[in-house]
Amino acid sequence: MFATGTIIKSAMDKRGYKHRRTEDQFSVSGEYARNLQYVYSKETQTRDGLVVDLVYFAADLRDEKLVIGLYRENPQIENGMLVNASRSLSLKKFSKEDVEQELNVLITPIKDHLK
Repeated sequence: MFATGTIIKSAMDKRGYKHRRTEDQFSVSGEYARNLQYVYSKETQTRDGLVVDLVYFAADLRDEKLVIGLYRENPQIENGMLVNASRSLSLKKFSKEDVEQELNVLITPIKDHLK
């Protein structure tokens, strides 16, 4: 279980996401927020403006699952939420390959909406 942090950190580093412990501006509320462990962020400039991705990792202890969520928004516009999705994987068969596969499905490419 000690390698878990390395698996997640490596997968997120590879995708250009950073974990910033001191940034209180990133808060995620919802069903899993009480168990929130890590939030990674990434900012991307698009033709539509700035897009901020927040990827969070939380433990659902009752169901023994790792919950991985993506919250993508354009903070420069009102109601700028673009994606709010989550996936989960069993902690019993947790592996680097499983994490990579779930992240590949969850983190979709950013699309410009201007025509």
